[in-house]
Amino acid sequence: MKGGYLMLVNVEAERVRNQFTKEDLSEKLNVSLKTYYNWINEERDVPSKKLKQMAIIFGTSMDYLMQGCVSVEEKEVV
Repeated sequence: MKGGYLMLVNVEAERVRNQFTKEDLSEKLNVSLKTYYNWINEERDVPSKKLKQMAIIFGTSMDYLMQGCVSVEEKEVV
């Protein structure tokens, strides 16, 4: 998908490392599973409030979660 959306590499890595299913994490974030899929499939940007909530859930920083992000334009070039 074109645009400035981000692929959440570290978010998915932390989800797996913490043994959460996508359903588990979407419930913890109080969002629908479809919304979570939209985030990880580059359909929608993650609101900063939810990114902060993920950092708390995973015991990481927002910076760490964003370090694994690659913009769609960068991904297509690489």
